[in-house]
Amino acid sequence: MIRNKLSPIIFVICNNGYTIERYIHGWEASYNDIQNWQFKDLPAVFGAKEGSVLTYRVESKKEIEELFKDAEFSSGKTTKLRFVELVMKWDDAPEVLKSTAEVTAKRNAEY
Repeated sequence: MIRNKLSPIIFVICNNGYTIERYIHGWEASYNDIQNWQFKDLPAVFGAKEGSVLTYRVESKKEIEELFKDAEFSSGKTTKLRFVELVMKWDDAPEVLKSTAEVTAKRNAEY
């Protein structure tokens, strides 16, 4: 994307680990914990030139709503890749995921 000068919007969800695995195999398994990174710095790691990428870190519903209202971010005319580090609570998951994980955990317990 960077090499080809594409301008997608990329969201990276940061929640300190593997939430689905926590729901299935237990909350305290240390293998589900991952090192916190500065994800919004990744475009530069992959060779993005300064000024060619818009990076953001949002940590609340209010911040994401403000981001969506931002003229440069929302513009369909921007030629810059937009990279958003979206911080969520470590146990945040949609209800359907929670129920699926519960069924899977019960099935795994049978073996």
